Amino acid sequence: MSDLSHLIVPYTRFIAASAVFDSVPKNVLMIGLGGGGLNQFFEKAFPGASFETVEIDQTVFRLAQEHMAFRISEKNKVTILDGRMFLRRSKTIYDWIILDAFRGGFVPPHLKTVEFYRLAQTHLAPHGIFVANVHDNTALFASDLRTMLAVFPQVGFFDVSLTSNAVIVGANFGSPSLQDILAKVQPSRFNEIFRRNVDLPTLRGAFHIVAGGTNEAATILTDDFAPTEFLEAARRNNLRQ
Repeated sequence: MSDLSHLIVPYTRFIAASAVFDSVPKNVLMIGLGGGGLNQFFEKAFPGASFETVEIDQTVFRLAQEHMAFRISEKNKVTILDGRMFLRRSKTIYDWIILDAFRGGFVPPHLKTVEFYRLAQTHLAPHGIFVANVHDNTALFASDLRTMLAVFPQVGFFDVSLTSNAVIVGANFGSPSLQDILAKVQPSRFNEIFRRNVDLPTLRGAFHIVAGGTNEAATILTDDFAPTEFLEAARRNNLRQ
């Protein structure tokens, strides 16, 4: 609590790190507030940019304020609403959309489908990126990658070591390649707050591109078929056994 811009949870550093693919974000949307740590990092790492958060649970918002020193501001706003419903109603274009919304151990199914990703894409600038925190230890991960690749011109992911998290990046552009951007980016493009939380050599070693044709056996998730809860329940049952 002595440094509210310090990202404690490992996967949040990789969400923050996805800014290397668009190092001057001006308008960012995050679905899922949590404790508000990423918001407080962003305020210091990208002063002057706007960070808007959609959170479905009013209690989460209250607890973030009461226990995590989270505060809203003119450039750091929170709306209490379902993320997909928010995007359906919104006319705003974002440089960066972040999905970090979990219900228990899984992302709600309606936030993991082709239809949802297409909706999100309509709110992305041509240079924009879509970033999602997911679990990589279920059969659903291959479907996550294939589903995003069905929408975005480029998809890659950061493997968050020693955790079950992966941070998937969908680019709304086909060129330059995500690998080239990551290879060429220099720390000097970012301020001290960003550099203190994000280590570029670690990023480069953790990043994997998803090639076309990858995971062809995986099911593309749609609004008619997105068995998120069932696969998570099966995984938990297998772990208990």
